[in-house]
Amino acid sequence: MPQGTGIIAVILHQLKYQFTGLNIISYVFWLLAIIFLTLLLAIFALKIVIFPKVVAETLRTEIGETACLASISITFTSIIQMMDLSLVGAWGRGWGIATLALWWINAAMAIVACIGITYVFMKYEAPGVRGLSPVANLPVIAALTAAAGGGVLCRYGELDEGLQVPVIIVSYLLIGMALPIAFAVATIFMTRLFDQSSPAGTTLYQDMILCGPWGQGSFALQILGDVVTKGSFAKYGQGVFLTMNAAGPIGFTSMFAGLLAWGQGTFWWVFAIISVLHSGFNKRGEWRGLHFGLGAWSLVFPWVSQLLLDVDVAPNTGLLLTP
Repeated sequence: MPQGTGIIAVILHQLKYQFTGLNIISYVFWLLAIIFLTLLLAIFALKIVIFPKVVAETLRTEIGETACLASISITFTSIIQMMDLSLVGAWGRGWGIATLALWWINAAMAIVACIGITYVFMKYEAPGVRGLSPVANLPVIAALTAAAGGGVLCRYGELDEGLQVPVIIVSYLLIGMALPIAFAVATIFMTRLFDQSSPAGTTLYQDMILCGPWGQGSFALQILGDVVTKGSFAKYGQGVFLTMNAAGPIGFTSMFAGLLAWGQGTFWWVFAIISVLHSGFNKRGEWRGLHFGLGAWSLVFPWVSQLLLDVDVAPNTGLLLTP
């Protein structure tokens, strides 16, 4: 719930077609994301205190419960992005330094989520091919979202090059850590689908999560490439890699790779839409409706991640052709 609310705040703030009050609406969603995250963390902490054995057993045996711990980092990234987009320009670059400190904390959280939760999946909860759920991508999405947040920080945080370059390098490391795992999970999940073992019920909405890593990965690659080409490496000017000569090829390659990732994300996005709609019809083609539950929140974050590429990154990097 909070991660979906946070990403909605970001996209409302970045929409090119603004109307009076839309900024205020985005701030309301931003505040709601902070409130939801704080409240739900407090409830979860209370549950740990009162029922520690139950929580430990649940996290050890249920892949969905464990995966959603990564949502803490994902939501935190959206909150930090809104700070960069709204506070730095209004109240000064001091807020850019504040968001930089928060980003490093969140990057550490994302690394722990990506490696630690994935390790738990493999060693303790290994569900097999037929039991693999798209929620296994959430730890990967945490790392890729943190990388995208690093790009937003470098573009809007008004940081000097000495502070930008470490963020860019670590962001690329996060992408390298997470994107191949996303490809592996998608491949294994396709094996499940070819084996006629599709998710059913409210878990069907989780199909949309499969486009999440590619949408966030594309966002990260494109915005980081844009930052690199605009001079962060050239002004830093040290060694062989962090130089003006390397900036162009690195930046353009990054944006091109982001375009490829966008294509893969579009595939899973459209696939999930068709899958959800198809499940709403019975064998005679009559609409029978869909059962909604908490799993329906799976539609929000990946969907908005795809749209964010359209309204923010692609126009700024020149990937959208305009007359």
